[in-house]
Amino acid sequence: MRKTLAGIVLSCVIAASLTACGGSGNSTSTSAAETSAAAGDSTSAAATTENGDKVVRVAAVDPQVALDPQQFTYSIVMKITDNITESLLTTTSDGLVPTLLAAMPTISDDNMTYSFELLPDVKFHDGTTLKASDVKYSYERLIKMAKMATLLENVVGYDEMSAGTADELSGVEVQDDTHFTIQLKKPYAPFLSVLSTAYCAIYPQEACEAAGNNWGMTTLIGTGAFKLDSYQTGVGATLSRFDDYHGGAVALSGLDYKFIEDVNTQVLEYQKGNVDYVDVDPSIYPVYSSNPDLKDQMHGFQPTGCYSLTVNSKTYDDPKVREAIALSIDRKAICDSILHGTATVPTSYIPAGIIGHDDSLPEFEYDPEQAKSLLAEAGYPNGIDLRVTVNTKYQGNVAIATAFQQQAKAAGINVEVEQVDSAAWSDMKKNGGVDCGISNWYVDYSDPESMLYPMTKTDTNSSFWHNAEFDKLMDEGIATTDEAERQEIYKKAEHIMTREDWATTPLYNETKFYLLNPRITGFEMDATFRMFWKNADIQ
Repeated sequence: MRKTLAGIVLSCVIAASLTACGGSGNSTSTSAAETSAAAGDSTSAAATTENGDKVVRVAAVDPQVALDPQQFTYSIVMKITDNITESLLTTTSDGLVPTLLAAMPTISDDNMTYSFELLPDVKFHDGTTLKASDVKYSYERLIKMAKMATLLENVVGYDEMSAGTADELSGVEVQDDTHFTIQLKKPYAPFLSVLSTAYCAIYPQEACEAAGNNWGMTTLIGTGAFKLDSYQTGVGATLSRFDDYHGGAVALSGLDYKFIEDVNTQVLEYQKGNVDYVDVDPSIYPVYSSNPDLKDQMHGFQPTGCYSLTVNSKTYDDPKVREAIALSIDRKAICDSILHGTATVPTSYIPAGIIGHDDSLPEFEYDPEQAKSLLAEAGYPNGIDLRVTVNTKYQGNVAIATAFQQQAKAAGINVEVEQVDSAAWSDMKKNGGVDCGISNWYVDYSDPESMLYPMTKTDTNSSFWHNAEFDKLMDEGIATTDEAERQEIYKKAEHIMTREDWATTPLYNETKFYLLNPRITGFEMDATFRMFWKNADIQ
């Protein structure tokens, strides 16, 4: 699905993002050395209850919002909901696979009509049967929620629903309980990948409507391998095995998400045997990666995405000013001193492995003198004041902003770090109140459009930047399936965005690490950054 955007002078914690695929970030209050010393030797978590049930305990960051990716695009939300709700298809490292479908859909010769057949007798957690009408309802709800609605903008009827002049998505036609078609306004190459995102999960219409504002708080019903038993802010979320799962009952009895904000405390709980999975923050990675008791339990992966510094083009409408801001942050210092070598300076916004990545470009540089010159050319010979807003939920972002505050002085940029909570952050972004922000974005599906569309087409974007040539290229990119042609299209589009208009500037590409109880098998994190536990077992 999806991801995240979670999610940092030079000593602090890795950032995390707010977006859909944004990552998770954590605060620190105890030094890693103190924690390691207090914990002593590591021990594997028991991972089972007294009655022999197989329950995996996950150290997690408290989302503090509804567990509903249609409303909140945080990856810390989807880490939980990925195991409760499902989309029609799933993006895996091997490509797209049908999840709630009997087979991959058939596509008309003009690539504009998709015909689907649902698996028969798929049950929701409340015992009701999945129907094609639930699919239509879920997509209509996605549009009404607006957060990620533009994923469906190429479906016939989207414009009318988005404008409020229609109550239904006319392009989705239900033939019977298991058959439906989706008609597009124009060919759209990534369409099936879009339907695999967490935002396009299928909800039961009757239960979702009945729950109202409690959906994702006290009630969340899906077709996944696990059902939600409880969710309590400040405590955790518990999931239990869904015995009527269409893929067959899984080996695990359940999942127990324990909300622990402090990154050191998370690892301490792992060492005590109280949790079985924990993300390892880069700020403490050097300590724990060198621990002989933990090194074989440490795993790493590279999520497809990047961290970025994004400037509101309404506040700073001159590209020279935005370029000066981009030149005033020392990415290498952040990667080396803050992230302890677990991240690298990017050369492009589209990461390697995705169509459109340009491996001929140089790394984004730190050049405060050139930044000062650009500001003078733009009419600011004495520099500028820059307000950088960060979500306190992600202390890593606060740390990045603090580092930037010091680094930017050499360019004549006076940075004010503004810290706000999650609710204020989301509201400010949507309403243009963020002049400059730090976030990350992980692809929801392995396509360049998944990296670039958030910059102009969702309210998770705080840049308010638009460029006619960029928009034209984006339209051209989705209209063809020719990879060589798409490579040139997206390479040009990204160049406009990051090296001509400087709408956003990449900060770093990361490697993420986690500790996993060695008794757990069948779990593996890949570049899609989705946390599925249905294939896991405990030995």
